[in-house]
Amino acid sequence: GQPCDLGTLSGMEVLDVQLREGEVQHLVPQPLEPGASVEGAIDRERRLDHSQQHTGEHILSGTLHRLFGANNVGFHIGQPYVRMDIDLSLTAAQLEEAEAQANALIQQDLPVKAWYPDPEALESLPYRSKKALEGPVRLVEIPGGDLCACCGTHLERTGMVGIIKIISAENYKGGVRLEVACGGRAIPPIQDQH
Repeated sequence: GQPCDLGTLSGMEVLDVQLREGEVQHLVPQPLEPGASVEGAIDRERRLDHSQQHTGEHILSGTLHRLFGANNVGFHIGQPYVRMDIDLSLTAAQLEEAEAQANALIQQDLPVKAWYPDPEALESLPYRSKKALEGPVRLVEIPGGDLCACCGTHLERTGMVGIIKIISAENYKGGVRLEVACGGRAIPPIQDQH
């Protein structure tokens, strides 16, 4: 659900990044010399935007789960919005309540913690999206907001998300499909409402 980081390798623009057969491959306009040292730089603006969207998704998904027992069953950071598929049909009032409570968590500027618990601790933790996973499992926790297995990029604090805005909601496969904007992406739709 999360796009790759982009940036540069030895001054060349990275066009795409793929994981193939356990190997991270960077697509650049010209071949690099095999075995040569390269210097890489991440596009920080893109990383911040994706981290705002992803952390905001955690906050909203955790809030929907806590309030209504809803599960996020699909997630994609697209343009201009994030798509979230929720397994319950929710009313406009429920979505408004969840948005308000999610934004309250942002305003509290809570720490976002990512860690790898040992297998015994993992077994006893009540994290969202609990599935049978092999190897180390990385959990992301927002106190009172979310606890979920995730390997994406996140912010250090909830306040860095800025704001969460639900742009639209439509019935989808017995649940609801949301379009959501966080951080800077939320400003134009809010301005358009006035």
